Amino acid sequence: MPDARVTVTVHGPDPLSRAGVVRHLQHQPSVELVDRPCPLGDDPRGAVAVMLAERLDDRAGAELRRLVRGGRQRVVLIAGELRETELMAVMEYGVQAVLWQHRTTPKRLLRAVHRAARADRGTPCGVDRRL
Repeated sequence: MPDARVTVTVHGPDPLSRAGVVRHLQHQPSVELVDRPCPLGDDPRGAVAVMLAERLDDRAGAELRRLVRGGRQRVVLIAGELRETELMAVMEYGVQAVLWQHRTTPKRLLRAVHRAARADRGTPCGVDRRL
């Protein structure tokens, strides 16, 4: 496990889903959950935003673009359902990792968060196998 803690924010429209992700991450010694990302330069590893979206509708797409656009955090998407074209759009937005909601476990989530924290900004670190 990495030595430095990863700063994580959790986003999504469903409060129960957000609470579940927070519950899985809050007791991890390598994760620091925050309400907002650190100001630019305060976190040398960068922050990771975990975004929950059942589908990539207009609202979820706008939120993903907003999270990625600032460049201060890397994004891990937990998706319920994505068509291939939506998956390609998500990767074009700059999302670092995509996990499928029905296959996400605490271990997979933690691994994706750490991989995203280590990844280069322009390079996706992975899509959970489904295609």
